[in-house]
Amino acid sequence: MKAAITAWLGERSERERRFLAVAVAGTLLVVALQAGVMLARGVTGARARVESQRRELATVRRLARALEQGRRVTATADGTPLVTRLETAALRVVGRERLASMTPVAGAPDTVALRLVGTSLDETVRVLHEVEDGDAQVQKLELIKHPDDPARFDVLLEIAGNGAS
Repeated sequence: MKAAITAWLGERSERERRFLAVAVAGTLLVVALQAGVMLARGVTGARARVESQRRELATVRRLARALEQGRRVTATADGTPLVTRLETAALRVVGRERLASMTPVAGAPDTVALRLVGTSLDETVRVLHEVEDGDAQVQKLELIKHPDDPARFDVLLEIAGNGAS
């Protein structure tokens, strides 16, 4: 193959060989520039993702500090049904518009499935804190990040009252 290319180039005039050299150099320059642009975009995208994760981590740390300081606005279990306590806690934290559903779990006594939509990480943690402080236990937690707004989540909780095991 190399011999065929060398022979083919040998048949070309000096002007054609210079033309080919300029074309090859131009092609290599364009390829190098495109590779540089793709690399720069990749680095910029990675920096944006890292910064987003740092902000989320800072939010989680801030929430953890707030929880450690004992910010408790909790309804304790005083014979009030679990569903009522959960509804009160969810309405206090996220409001009626984000409370999508509350359904008793079949086959599990004193267990409720709670679904919240469009909540922030802060609101989700506050709801979890309210549930745990209200003598109930979170048995299942699903967080689904919204694709159009990464600061919002759909949350599914299965919460068991103090009578469930």
